Amino acid sequence: MDHAPSRRYANTAELIATEEPDFPSFLFSERLLVKAIDTFKQGFDGLLTYAVKSNPSPHILEIMHREGLKAYDVASNTEMALIEKYAPGAGMHYNNPIKSRREIQRAYEEFGVRSFTIDHVAQLDQLAAVIPPSEDVEVTIRFKAGKALKSYDFGTKFGVMEEGAISMATLAKAMGYSTSLCFHVGSQCEEAYAYERHIAAAGRIAQASGIELKRLNIGGGFPAQYITNSAPPLDVYFETIRNAVTDTFGSNKPELIAEPGRGLSTGCTSLLLRVKHVRGEQSVYVNDGVYGSLMEAMILEFMPPIRVWRGDKVLTGESWDFKIFGPTCDSYDVMPQTFILPAAIAEDDYIEFGLMGAYTQASLTPFNGFDRRDLYWVDDILV
Repeated sequence: MDHAPSRRYANTAELIATEEPDFPSFLFSERLLVKAIDTFKQGFDGLLTYAVKSNPSPHILEIMHREGLKAYDVASNTEMALIEKYAPGAGMHYNNPIKSRREIQRAYEEFGVRSFTIDHVAQLDQLAAVIPPSEDVEVTIRFKAGKALKSYDFGTKFGVMEEGAISMATLAKAMGYSTSLCFHVGSQCEEAYAYERHIAAAGRIAQASGIELKRLNIGGGFPAQYITNSAPPLDVYFETIRNAVTDTFGSNKPELIAEPGRGLSTGCTSLLLRVKHVRGEQSVYVNDGVYGSLMEAMILEFMPPIRVWRGDKVLTGESWDFKIFGPTCDSYDVMPQTFILPAAIAEDDYIEFGLMGAYTQASLTPFNGFDRRDLYWVDDILV
């Protein structure tokens, strides 16, 4: 594997004792990534794909490919190039409904993409202007059927309502495209029933439009087990999906596709930050923040597992609520929630955040010149 390291560490303590990292550091566990992949393989009855956007790092993609993933959810020509390089021969599903004609043409001609998602009738005309209708080209209609109670909602931007999906599916079929359906219940969805509701809607759309539904893409949304998370275990999601498909389609089940991003990538990486300054009123300043690896904290306000290191020992003792500030000169660079940290925390200690493999490396910025992050392969990390 091209991106395998020259050295691996047994645990976070060994890494700190050996390297004393001074830059924000991602601690990657290959074992935990393989475990996450195996969990989905065993629990999900369908084609397992990966949403590249959650973490497009080469080492992640290479391991996904090695572990047998046959297709990937891509949102841009750039992500297609990554898959072509690090997962050669894999299928690609162009599931971003918003794309230009030139992007469609590159996807089709340069990267061999044959699956395109749309959520507006104008996009069907746009696609047909570039790619002649054919059964070899899959048009997937993205619909929505209500917002999950606890999720980061994608429905405000994407998805056509049920009646519109019926019309679009009917038209796509009449034009000569292979026609499928997809939905996304929202990232970090804590309501398993949301999948059941959308699968039932897919059945109604297929029946009303008269399409032979060969594939149903149920998207991602599978949640990470953050401290503040109230979601049931993944097994509950898999069982809910399995039962809903049987209830809706009976023996005429379509092929299912899942495209987890966070569900696959988040648990395999922790984030190790160094304390640069501590001041009164319980304020801690660290070497990364919301312009870097902690950007998603501003969107989801999640609470990852956390521990503090002094050298190679976990710091314990009396704890207080602390605000955590990033390193930039912008006062916006602060975590929206407080964290319970040891009262004795001091300069040069480390804070390790668990479950940080998703939407961290993917959303970094170089603001104020804080653009370096290091990567270490560590078997036993915080989860």
